[in-house]
Amino acid sequence: MTVKIIAFGQIAEITGKNFEAHAADTNELEGWLRKNFPALENKKFAIAVNKRIVSGIEKLNENDEVALMPPYSGG
Repeated sequence: MTVKIIAFGQIAEITGKNFEAHAADTNELEGWLRKNFPALENKKFAIAVNKRIVSGIEKLNENDEVALMPPYSGG
């Protein structure tokens, strides 16, 4: 599936803000990201699919919007 990626913060500095990727699920996408952007290897980030933060493996559909978000800081 082709999904639209929007990255934020330090993740966007590594990957660029907007791009597309091909993945069937979030696990495959995360593997692809870490392979294609080695600087992500030790970075933590949350994944949101269509504006909903997901945990575990989530199936992706054609044209889903996936957001990559660095850890939040409170204050």
